[in-house]
Amino acid sequence: MHIELIKPHTHAGKRHAVGDRLELNDASARWLIAQGAAKAATPAADSKPNRRDATSGVSTTAPTQGD
Repeated sequence: MHIELIKPHTHAGKRHAVGDRLELNDASARWLIAQGAAKAATPAADSKPNRRDATSGVSTTAPTQGD
């Protein structure tokens, strides 16, 4: 099941931020939803959406082009 975190969460020893998407087994996903830490999400074509640096507006996941 695909979920999107609505609260920070540590899963399998890795810290995840609000907005991170995870694919979990149904029981784990439903538990996080019941705890108010996540919501159901549809599978994304790109598991990590591009995020923009708040100060520069530069995508932090897009490759950079040299001069």
